[in-house]
Amino acid sequence: MIRIAGATFSFGDLTIEQATIVVDELGFDLVDVGAGWSNYHQILPQEAVDDPDGQADRLRRVLDAHQLAVSELFIMHFGHPINHPAAQIREWTRGMFEGITHFAQKSGFESVMMIPGHVHEEEGQSAQEAFDLSVEELRFMVDVAQQRELQCNVEPCIGSIAEQPADAIRLIDAVPGLGLTVDYAHQVQLGLGPEQIEPLHPHARHFHAKQSSPESFQARPDEGVIDFPRLMRKLDADDYEGVVCVEFVTQEPLLEAGWDFKTETARLKQILDEALATL
Repeated sequence: MIRIAGATFSFGDLTIEQATIVVDELGFDLVDVGAGWSNYHQILPQEAVDDPDGQADRLRRVLDAHQLAVSELFIMHFGHPINHPAAQIREWTRGMFEGITHFAQKSGFESVMMIPGHVHEEEGQSAQEAFDLSVEELRFMVDVAQQRELQCNVEPCIGSIAEQPADAIRLIDAVPGLGLTVDYAHQVQLGLGPEQIEPLHPHARHFHAKQSSPESFQARPDEGVIDFPRLMRKLDADDYEGVVCVEFVTQEPLLEAGWDFKTETARLKQILDEALATL
């Protein structure tokens, strides 16, 4: 069964207490939560690492008050990409990951998600070196996550070592147990169509849904190029039994253009719900 979730980090600089009110009012009963930087910092990673039990209890109280369940913890990274050339930074990231997965397990998350890393050209890192370091670190992370009964995912995103579908699949093949959180918006920026993105589906354990166009990373739900009814039909045909999370991200230029991210989130949720109802 495909489930629809909302991202608590889609509405600007809100606390988790404030954001849960919004997603509840929009009719979601399942959420992704952010634990990173900028709009994703509703769970501060260092606090979750220092006090995983206490922070998990806090999150559960907030979610239970609105009868919300959790799906994926969007970590992104801990200030440095996972494949940073410096060994001491990678070791610190490993420690942070171990701590935050303790928190994620206590909180009831199904999965955690990281960004797969990029090529540090300014540090003299080659594309192959970047890929190899990501593989090494992600193998460690998958092992830690599995010990805590969590799925470990990465997002094939623009600017990363896995932005092209073939590169993302190559990474998956190199890291047994690793899954993908797929967001078509990233591949739309590369000029790819659905037939070129769909090979990612067999490796997807989670989806993000935001409308997009080649001209703009985020577009209004009825104005972009992603055919969400087609996507839902394809997921159903692929026997996908996971989550599709509506995940707009507040940006100042879009606010200045008159966007209301609650309105856009509600509209995309409606499109997904209507598509599900026809399956």
